[in-house]
Amino acid sequence: MVRTSGAIDANSRTLLTELEVDNSRNEILAGAYAEVSFGDLKQDPTLVLPSNTLLFRAEGTQVGVVNANGHVELHKVILGRDFGKTLEILSGVTAADRVIINPSDSLVPDSVVQVAESAVSQSAKAEKAK
Repeated sequence: MVRTSGAIDANSRTLLTELEVDNSRNEILAGAYAEVSFGDLKQDPTLVLPSNTLLFRAEGTQVGVVNANGHVELHKVILGRDFGKTLEILSGVTAADRVIINPSDSLVPDSVVQVAESAVSQSAKAEKAK
């Protein structure tokens, strides 16, 4: 990056930035706009969960997780960015955890639950059995 405008546009939430790149083949035209993504900057992507997994309680924001024994655990989570239908989870759960979608407000720790498989995982198991 060479320089930025130093101010984020309030409407588009964009930042005018000037980059210096090799254009020896003249493929980039003067004054052109581009959309750039820097895919290699972040090695571990942040976990994102649907907003309907959250429980807002006096103890803080929590999610219900089903442990290996089929019992509910409530994990306090730290929220990052709000994307509307999904939220960035900075800590409290991992991608390996079985998070409860649409938990009841009356959900309590150590409740015994039965995990329902999604249609996708059922069809994947059927394919493997063939």
